[in-house]
Amino acid sequence: MESINFRDKMKEQRKMKGMTQVKLAEKLGIGQDLYSRYENGKLNFPVSLIPEVCYYLELTPNELFEYERYIKLYHEKNGKK
Repeated sequence: MESINFRDKMKEQRKMKGMTQVKLAEKLGIGQDLYSRYENGKLNFPVSLIPEVCYYLELTPNELFEYERYIKLYHEKNGKK
């Protein structure tokens, strides 16, 4: 199944909002260097930050993780409707 990368979605939405990594990291209460490692996949993203990230990027968790797209791909792969 095609991989759905929520980090790419975060980065894209952050840029669309005109927000730098520094600004988002500040809002999350972490350093930019740490946020960068999360966003670039060098460290596992802590689940505890998901609600805040969604809030600041104005996304729902379903949008961030592309849940609808995932379900569609799952059903296509498994021959279900």
